[in-house]
Amino acid sequence: MKSKKHFKILVTGCLFVLVAGCERYLDLSPELGMTEDVVFDNYESTRGYLDRCFPLLNDHTHWNRQRAQRAHVSAMSDEAGQTYRFNFVHNVINTGDWYRQPNAMEVGYTEAGIGGTEGRVIPSSFAGIRVANTILDKVPESQLTQEQKDKLMGQAYFFRSWFYFEIIRRWGGMPVFDRAYNPDDPMDMERLHYQESTEWLIEGLDQAIELLPDEWPAAKKGRPAKVAAISLKSMAALYAASPLMRNDVNNLNQYDDYDQQWSEAAAEYAHQTIQYIETQMPSRQLAGEGATGELRDSLYRHIFYHYPHYVSKEGLWYLNRTNVDRDVDISIHFQNSRWSDRPGNWGWAVTTPSQNLVDMHEIINPANGKAYPISHPNSGYNDQNPYVNRDPRFYNNILPPGWSYGLDSDGNPIFLEPWQGGRDWASDWTRGVPTGYFIIKFSPPEAKGWNKPGYNLYNYSCIFIRTTQVYLDYAEAMNEAFGPNSDPMGYGMTALDAVNRIRARVGMPPVLDEFAGSKVELRERIRNERAVELSFEFHRWFDIRRWMIAEELFEDPHPIKGMQLRDLTPDESDVSLKQFEYTKIPLQTQVRVFNRRHYWYPVAADHTDQLGNFRQNPGW
Repeated sequence: MKSKKHFKILVTGCLFVLVAGCERYLDLSPELGMTEDVVFDNYESTRGYLDRCFPLLNDHTHWNRQRAQRAHVSAMSDEAGQTYRFNFVHNVINTGDWYRQPNAMEVGYTEAGIGGTEGRVIPSSFAGIRVANTILDKVPESQLTQEQKDKLMGQAYFFRSWFYFEIIRRWGGMPVFDRAYNPDDPMDMERLHYQESTEWLIEGLDQAIELLPDEWPAAKKGRPAKVAAISLKSMAALYAASPLMRNDVNNLNQYDDYDQQWSEAAAEYAHQTIQYIETQMPSRQLAGEGATGELRDSLYRHIFYHYPHYVSKEGLWYLNRTNVDRDVDISIHFQNSRWSDRPGNWGWAVTTPSQNLVDMHEIINPANGKAYPISHPNSGYNDQNPYVNRDPRFYNNILPPGWSYGLDSDGNPIFLEPWQGGRDWASDWTRGVPTGYFIIKFSPPEAKGWNKPGYNLYNYSCIFIRTTQVYLDYAEAMNEAFGPNSDPMGYGMTALDAVNRIRARVGMPPVLDEFAGSKVELRERIRNERAVELSFEFHRWFDIRRWMIAEELFEDPHPIKGMQLRDLTPDESDVSLKQFEYTKIPLQTQVRVFNRRHYWYPVAADHTDQLGNFRQNPGW
């Protein structure tokens, strides 16, 4: 990492267009009849001002966040396909047409909707930075008690770092935004290297860690606590170490290796996070670790939907949504019309796991108890019996064709039937199940149209960082810094130890010895482990970009694959007794246009049109 003395800021400030545009969303509420001084000398009103950050968070689990228009974020990557053709994922993101798209989700920069569900992530993040900076500017000189100041400023430092991270992992290195700027402040500034931006981000997190509490009272669950800041340091440092982030703002060279110093820092921060969880927050340790059988499976399953607590056991940084719109999110994102039992367009946007992701789930060979990639000669994979002996997470996360999940109103099992002649088949791909699979990771078996109260039996959090991710961050960073089997810093866990601990927790055997002998070999298994464990949690999209592998993954004209079934027993009415022929197929409706320039989003055209020093990203 570069030292602080090299951290030169040429000009700092918030981008002019967004500063001016966000201002009306962030002004003091006139209906309160309060002056600014009064607001910031009263704890409750100041906290209310800070709490404007919460609706600015990007809740990627919501069916219409950023005007997603029903599309789940997993359909942006190679995790899934989706059936709704009237949304920004289908018509903008996956076509590669990102430039001058102010209204599009993810790449958009319009001010419309900021502070509400439909606010785009980048302008919302700029707005959040301004809220946090206003708190950091006003609170130190206020008449609040020191305890009150610490609580507010700790959260503000965290929010500023989080929102800044949200921007730089999409746009790349940015100037430092360290105060609330006025419209007449100089705004034409030069961008920093990504790693310099991360240094400033981490400085803010260190300040947050000093001020934030270990835990908030139960009534305040969802506020960022100390562990959120510690874990974000780990995540941000790992991003800064990654191949993409080694590029400056002028180039997009292809890197295979990671930055050594940042890898070491990421490993250190991840170790600190794990140590903190083990000593200060044991309730946040790996869910299900040490358990076996049905208990283990149940504890793991309830990471993703849970009751009676509102927050996932593994949640370190999350948005506590409780059960708001739970039925809408599940039925639109993960179910077709038959399963949701709703008329019209309900279920039309069903997002379905790709064969690409299915094939990442290893096979446990019962002959020797070892786990193999399906392409391995010793895996025993049978392409006409493809769903036996798979990684247990496959059965937790994905419903294969011909399998059942939950019961209908008469108590009969509900089967997924996407073959011609089946109840989930449609000649129009927008009404079918294009890949042949359903996502069940976030859906309890009771959540069906025949049992509408079942949708809200459990609570649901939008998790940004969870405990398992930290172990995977640690494994990746340690492997890149020191190799698979070395622990020179005495952390007590090698890269291989960490990834095997995550596997053991779900009943998976250790990584094969043949993949544990070199950094490059284990790198591929760690990346595969992240794809499986963190599937549908909005990590894969950022991972394939920071690793600079998206071009390769999407080079096929139709890179997303599905499973096609032919019913060999059409006269058999009992689905459980049917026999099928299985064929993997490319999906012509699920394009992914991705070139070198798509590793970074294009900076808003308004900025580069008006600001001479603020560089556009390469290729745009």
